[in-house]
Amino acid sequence: MDRRSHADEHDRLQAGVFPPQLALETERRPAEERHEQHGEQLADLRGEGLVAFEHPLAFSSAEAGPSSADPPPSARGPCYHAAVPKPSVLVPEERVPVAAEADLVVVGAGSAGTAAAVTAARAGLRTVLVEEYSFLGGMSTGGCVGTFCGFYYREHNGDLVRLVGGFPAEVMDRLAARSQCYGPVPFKTTAAVPYVPWGLKTLYDAMVRAEPSLTVYLHARFLRALVRDDRIDAVTVDTRSGPVALRAAYFIDASGDAALAGAAGVATEKGEVLQYPSMMFYMQHVDLERALPHLFELNDLLERHFSTAGLPRRSGNLIPTGRPGEVLVAMSRVAIEGRPVDGSDAAELTLGEMLGREQAERCAAFLREHMPGFGDGFISDTAPRLGIRETRRVRGRYALTGDDVLGGRKFEDGICRAAWPIELHVANGLTEWRFLEDGLWYTVPYRSLVPERVRNLLVVGRCLSATREGFASVRVIGPCMSEGQAAAAAVATASPCGAALADVDVGGVRARLAALGVPL
Repeated sequence: MDRRSHADEHDRLQAGVFPPQLALETERRPAEERHEQHGEQLADLRGEGLVAFEHPLAFSSAEAGPSSADPPPSARGPCYHAAVPKPSVLVPEERVPVAAEADLVVVGAGSAGTAAAVTAARAGLRTVLVEEYSFLGGMSTGGCVGTFCGFYYREHNGDLVRLVGGFPAEVMDRLAARSQCYGPVPFKTTAAVPYVPWGLKTLYDAMVRAEPSLTVYLHARFLRALVRDDRIDAVTVDTRSGPVALRAAYFIDASGDAALAGAAGVATEKGEVLQYPSMMFYMQHVDLERALPHLFELNDLLERHFSTAGLPRRSGNLIPTGRPGEVLVAMSRVAIEGRPVDGSDAAELTLGEMLGREQAERCAAFLREHMPGFGDGFISDTAPRLGIRETRRVRGRYALTGDDVLGGRKFEDGICRAAWPIELHVANGLTEWRFLEDGLWYTVPYRSLVPERVRNLLVVGRCLSATREGFASVRVIGPCMSEGQAAAAAVATASPCGAALADVDVGGVRARLAALGVPL
């Protein structure tokens, strides 16, 4: 069984449309001795009924590795063993308390999910927001991205024009008022807006606490969807107080991995090749007066030393945070044996987090040696989580394509504007860019938020429906916030009459968005 099939099977088992027992699979994975500089790593080498590995390391006394009499891995070559059925346990059916009866439950509090929850609460909907981490913002805070992308496009005369309105514009303006973002900083036919991730955390805290109809669960991990007649009745989440159920008329999946959609039986997919993730990190005690004139020389420096210094990436970014002597560094490209880390695989994500921190140390050492002003700098911290760019996406009513992006296509059911280039983080430390021409922007169609089958679910953010190339543009923070805002507007439009979200009056949704100041 390949990884995608295994993930689909696991999602089906968790869905409420299946029998009362929940089969939780535990899997023993072979391991192989790593031949790169970062020690030992797990490798998942499932094949057609065979599991291949070279050097099985001991997991326990009952699963011992090779004896001292065994020849070295290079002499033995790959070993092939018949795949052993994965052990599983039956978890008894249990009753869990219903913690909330709401109009809307949003799973995932990243850029898209937080935008959806705040917008819905402001529209008068009783809303519950569920987040597994201890803070809101997802990759924008936990991944320490450090730049708002997709907020601007460039006109023919060279002027930068704001693409977003409503929630994302409010976030940017409120951070700017606190001196926690600046810009826009021009970047070819677009622009980025550097911001302070820890400032965004506290802003989101203030925004959700200001909404009396919004309930937030932090440290709450989505477990299961309870589905009946193509509708989600409730979800269960694991909190520090134990598992609870959350009932609602409508649901939004902003998990980034299509966790809710997959558990509800919606078809999901992964690309043949995922984008590589990164580990952001902070350096302090940087002499910014010396460093600032040289920050834009980083890409040339990395390209020049890529092979000789063993660097993970040929380009990067150094972002002053506004605090004295502090810079946020984007230089890493985390891989397992040369391929991207799969952020939806537990073992790979675990290893990827560790490799990312190791890469941060090597990148900081390189900057100390080669970048003016960094000689006395040191790492003060890495991002709380690996910066995942791509995992699972749903198969929705429409998949946004690369041609839609580069052609500046405007859809009749467009719910937000976007213009970030197609940005693919690929092998050999490279980043492939395909920019829109001056004056071009496209819209994200509402249909890309609407999955097949489930009538009261929308998907936003990294799990919306798109091709690999379309996704490489629309995955950034600006469109994600805008999609979340639009999904909330759709729920507010559908809620009074209980309409299915696929049948909602998109004209009414667009009118709500226009009233919020969203340019369409």
